[in-house]
Amino acid sequence: MKDAEEQPQQGPDDSADAVRERQLEAVCGMPRIRLSDLRDQTHPNLTALYADLQPGQALIPGLKMGLGALTVQRWDPAHAAAGWTLYGADLTLDMGHPFGSMFYRNDVDGRVLRVGVKWHPPVQQLEFPALHPSKPELTSDCTNDEIAAVVLDARSRIGALVAANAQIGSFVATEESENAILEASGFGLERLSEDDPRLAGDA
Repeated sequence: MKDAEEQPQQGPDDSADAVRERQLEAVCGMPRIRLSDLRDQTHPNLTALYADLQPGQALIPGLKMGLGALTVQRWDPAHAAAGWTLYGADLTLDMGHPFGSMFYRNDVDGRVLRVGVKWHPPVQQLEFPALHPSKPELTSDCTNDEIAAVVLDARSRIGALVAANAQIGSFVATEESENAILEASGFGLERLSEDDPRLAGDA
């Protein structure tokens, strides 16, 4: 998303029409987002915000900002792998999907287990392969029970991360942006109110 565009400094020979024409040329092909959709107060010199959409992307307008805090559910330590300690992670959210590695060390013998985190598009689910600490191959010095315990630990932490991000996203979404999110996700259906008779099978 590109930065908000400031009003150009007008010279003595700059007419309002010329300024507007230059602005339109600068953002040709980009959808316009009203700044009022993004924040409650704006700088007086800001005019509009434009998004450069690539193929396969969708614009989500109407997001509300300003509260600055939200209560989310913490990760439950009951899912921690006994005898293993998470000591490092290299993670990012790639288009909303967690991606990277989580590093665990055995508390007794110091063995290191790297758990990969990646989204598998064909089956549409997160995968957590148990990997060698530094090589692109599966681990060979851990038992199946150890791997299962550590992977469950990793899944639980990533689940808490995804849930917190989704909760924050739903909190800042307005009805307009919720509709755009549903449309972008393949749910471009008519939204019904809870008391709509069609939900009860009356229509």
